[in-house]
Amino acid sequence: MQNQLLMQVETSFPLTGLGVLVLPVPPAPALAAYGLHTTLPVRLVLPSGEEATGLGSVEEVTRPGAAGAPASTGRALLLTHEGAGPLPAGTLLYCLPPDAGEELT
Repeated sequence: MQNQLLMQVETSFPLTGLGVLVLPVPPAPALAAYGLHTTLPVRLVLPSGEEATGLGSVEEVTRPGAAGAPASTGRALLLTHEGAGPLPAGTLLYCLPPDAGEELT
């Protein structure tokens, strides 16, 4: 699953002391293939074309449903690398080879 598209960002927001929680445009089956709390080296491609690398942890989140609809549970990525900030909608996150994480820490 190296260099595989993990998700397209729907929204993201900082969690003080933890990092930035990134929610995908559903569905995100590639992200669901990883176990919870798995740390992944990722490549971020912003809508502007700018690229960056970072580390993220696979998390599970529950989103409220629309009026009258049940809540849904799915995967998200918690960016934990130094300097992580909110990402614009449309940013693409790719999984890097496992050894790439050694260069990012």
